[in-house]
Amino acid sequence: MTKPFKPIIIVLLTVMLASCGVIRENINAGRPVNLSVLKLGMSKDEAQKYLNKKPDNTVAAKNYPDTKTFIEVVQYSQQYYQNGDTNRPVSESYWLYFVNDKLDKWEKANPHHTPWI
Repeated sequence: MTKPFKPIIIVLLTVMLASCGVIRENINAGRPVNLSVLKLGMSKDEAQKYLNKKPDNTVAAKNYPDTKTFIEVVQYSQQYYQNGDTNRPVSESYWLYFVNDKLDKWEKANPHHTPWI
């Protein structure tokens, strides 16, 4: 009688573990982006550590082999409710520019233009 339950238990454990990953990503997305902790010259790993969240994605990247320069723009986003009203969610995104893995500048993301690289 234990044999039919073994596959069911395996499936349930798999679903539970997968849902934990989704919950973790949602928690990460809701964390604020505290730009005051950033310092020019930080590495990407240091910026991620001090912001206490992973970047959403890489928005742009370009390699300039002649000057041995690699530019990468990563996006960090935060979500909050305007004036605490749960019916008015607000999402803000920021672009962090890294030149050869060192933070060069950051700016609020603009949906009307692409990042400078």
